[in-house]
Amino acid sequence: MELHPESFENKQYSSPITLTDMSNGFICSGAVAESMIPNTVVTESLNFDFDRIGCATLRKGTTLLGNKISATDLLGLYEFRDSGSGTNNALIAVNGSKVYRLNGTTWTSLRDVSSGCKAEFTTYLDYTFMVNGTDPTMTWDGNPLNSFGSTNAASAPVGIDIEVFRNRVWIINSEDRVYYSSLPDETLHSITWSTDTWWIDISPQDGDNVVKLQRTKTALLVFKRNHLYRIYSTQETEPDPKINVGTYSGRSVVEASDGIYFHHPSGIYRYNEGVVDRLSQPVSDFIENVTVANYSKVTGWEDGDHVYFAIGDVTVNGVAYTNVVLRYTISTKVWTVRSYPTQFIVSSKYNDGTTLFNLIGDESGNVQKINVGITDNETPIFYSLIQGPKTLDGSFATRKHISQMSVLHEKAQGTLIECKVDDDSNNKFRKIYQINEGISKPFTTNIRGNKIWFRASGTSVGEPFALSGYEILEVTSELII
Repeated sequence: MELHPESFENKQYSSPITLTDMSNGFICSGAVAESMIPNTVVTESLNFDFDRIGCATLRKGTTLLGNKISATDLLGLYEFRDSGSGTNNALIAVNGSKVYRLNGTTWTSLRDVSSGCKAEFTTYLDYTFMVNGTDPTMTWDGNPLNSFGSTNAASAPVGIDIEVFRNRVWIINSEDRVYYSSLPDETLHSITWSTDTWWIDISPQDGDNVVKLQRTKTALLVFKRNHLYRIYSTQETEPDPKINVGTYSGRSVVEASDGIYFHHPSGIYRYNEGVVDRLSQPVSDFIENVTVANYSKVTGWEDGDHVYFAIGDVTVNGVAYTNVVLRYTISTKVWTVRSYPTQFIVSSKYNDGTTLFNLIGDESGNVQKINVGITDNETPIFYSLIQGPKTLDGSFATRKHISQMSVLHEKAQGTLIECKVDDDSNNKFRKIYQINEGISKPFTTNIRGNKIWFRASGTSVGEPFALSGYEILEVTSELII
């Protein structure tokens, strides 16, 4: 339809229209109607953080710790802390058929184990306990001259996960049974096991095997894939589930400052003193597209005010995202999305004597410090930020014409600015500007549409920069009458 000047009431805006508030972070398009998207959110946030309220800051990278162990999955990662002098503190990794410890900058083999088995750990009586679902339970005192043995575990069961609760060590097997140790001997500082009698069955043979143990201040949580049970003591547990959601991946269970977080195919949940809340609606497009193959691989960790979930490759609305990590900020309830070169499948804390780090182990035999460095283990960081749809005048029925605008940023040189309008496809963005200077400068453009999306994207190998949004300096709004 041809539009004529007499068919419009034209309004020229004399003051800049600012699109500079991103304080509510990311909400995916599938979580909210287009007409209800707040001006304070973005509809794509890839590799940005919103810790500085109102703007988006490029995330930091990852840095390799020690040497690359192999080209295969990291099967376990754990920091042992010696409560005595600390001389036996150690970082442990499991890869292939070996257990390693970090010796300075080199991973040194401690002992052989069955190949390809995930390993889980806990610390008790100044020993690291390790289970992997196949080998007998093993322990180690952290002394680099010693290896994993059987002290305090000679009669312990084989298990897939292990935890300390109520002054006992608890182990689950691959079916429904939870075993527990004796209380520690006060003289010998040791524990014993009686696998014939010291155990609890959790809803046996219900077709849903136990996955994970997680202690809280009032109960030992026992996760199955679709239910969550609680053990209060060796004599008290729930015979039937009161919480009808669980997890497929024990490594997705994260203890944070405000509760226990975990992934289920239906969402990311938080358990706090018997109450379970689903928190992941803003990132529902990603949750719904996690592949079944990755359900059991989802891995989580926390760094104080943030909880992270590595969910693998995800395709949303035809756009493929590789090795996705979802990040939730506890204090502001803001979500954002990250992408990395490799999939993270295990995590751990690490204190090098000076700094406390979060570590991840990936599918390629690397142990990396996360949120450290300006690249992802020497791979540049790709970023993308989409704001929109924007109507500028509050109406989806008017056609806007933007002729001059500017980008508000801090040292975002090299960033490409694009736009799309109205019914353009998800990926049909066209270039309107590229940031070449460290200050915000006006530029001319010719954008026409009822609703408008703006995208900032690029690749970075430098220090994190900030994007604060846009100023629309010259725009007319046209209403058909």
